[in-house]
Amino acid sequence: MFYRQIRLLRSLSLCAAMLFAVPMVHAQTAPDSDEEEVADDSASEEDDELAQQEYLASPVTIPEDVDDIDIPVPSFINNAANHIIFNGADWSRLRDAVMQSTKHPVNIVHIGDSHIQADFSTSTTRRLLQYDFGNAGRGLIAPLKISGTNQPTDYTFASRGAWTANKLMSQSWRQTVGFTGCSIHPNTNSSSLIISTASPDDYDPFRSVTIFHTGRMQVTSVEDAEGNQLKYRAIPSKNYTQILLNEAVDGITVNFNSAGDLTVFGASLSGDRAGLFYHAIGNNGATYATYNRIGNVGQGIAPLSPDLVIISCGTNEAFGRLDVAGFKSAIDRLVKNIRSANPDALILLTTPMECHKSVTTTKKQRVRRKATRKRKAGWTTVNKKVKSYAVNPNIAPLRDAILAYGKANGIAVYDWYAVAGGAGASSSWIADNLFAKDRVHHSRTGYNLEGRLLYEALLDALRKQ
Repeated sequence: MFYRQIRLLRSLSLCAAMLFAVPMVHAQTAPDSDEEEVADDSASEEDDELAQQEYLASPVTIPEDVDDIDIPVPSFINNAANHIIFNGADWSRLRDAVMQSTKHPVNIVHIGDSHIQADFSTSTTRRLLQYDFGNAGRGLIAPLKISGTNQPTDYTFASRGAWTANKLMSQSWRQTVGFTGCSIHPNTNSSSLIISTASPDDYDPFRSVTIFHTGRMQVTSVEDAEGNQLKYRAIPSKNYTQILLNEAVDGITVNFNSAGDLTVFGASLSGDRAGLFYHAIGNNGATYATYNRIGNVGQGIAPLSPDLVIISCGTNEAFGRLDVAGFKSAIDRLVKNIRSANPDALILLTTPMECHKSVTTTKKQRVRRKATRKRKAGWTTVNKKVKSYAVNPNIAPLRDAILAYGKANGIAVYDWYAVAGGAGASSSWIADNLFAKDRVHHSRTGYNLEGRLLYEALLDALRKQ
């Protein structure tokens, strides 16, 4: 039988909580008063949108909770919707590639926002698919921590030297930002990169490292985790340098020289073995438009030889002014950019699930006024801003736009909005502790659930003939 029976092992677990955090502002309710009015809508909505967009582009905290992916599926999950909507797309090439995964690696690239940067849900999907079809290696990693943001903790991407860093959501870029959404530029001509993998179950050895960059990189030596010199062969190319090792390792230091024009975007770790890669590219605050700002995402991922590219954006767009036409245009531009450089890759769009946004109202409140030299003590009325939460009304129309775009252009869609429970699902997720306190991101249990459900939908799609 081609597909082995799936066992959800309790030994599988996700990476630890993210290293960076941002303080949360919880809703504050003023004491009741006789008079209440809503603040000027335009002013308060603009303030809320700007504040929430800045927050979504910042590192976020995912609470540490259940690590196990073998959790009960809540009753509000729509299992009947948990499948890929093909929209006429032919997935036979991907099915054939998976059938040959024992001979040639299969490559999946998942692009998205902070949900993907955290790598909780994608880690679950990766582990389950690699359990079925083989672990070809950790795949793509990015210098997120050097760039000043949260980084998955199942790998290290560090340096002893000083670097100038850029992030996707920075207003201006001091240097090129590559397809990973971040970049680092060494401040000296001689520097090093420390790259390693870590796993809660066992280590994830690699025999080759492909470092993606622009400019010149001359590798001078490669050391193992203990500082021993390793035998290697460095193969330079236009957009990357591949380092082939004589033995499998779980950590190396790459020492190199550059000529002042080097900018590094990330690296791909391969075990030089058959199986499956599940590369994840995520950036806090990212949208279709911000990935289009990079301009060459398709060319950037081309060396990964993607068989399937999954795009998960839409949440951050819902925290700005609703522009469905502009949203569809941004989807189209990114899809065409990826397709032009990767004509054989399938594309899968996912919809965002219902979430909340903070809402600011102004409440009149009677307060005691202290006596001064010029006036007696007494009472006065003041306006106090009150923050609470409500369903983000922009999510549903953006979800509909993704569904419509996929149907009109023959691109497969995974309707996570429907799978998660549709309209009203956010209340159920909050009640089951599947959302983080911001009611946008998930708890680790929620991300485990999301990754597991996507895995099941992909497996079902690969079984279909």
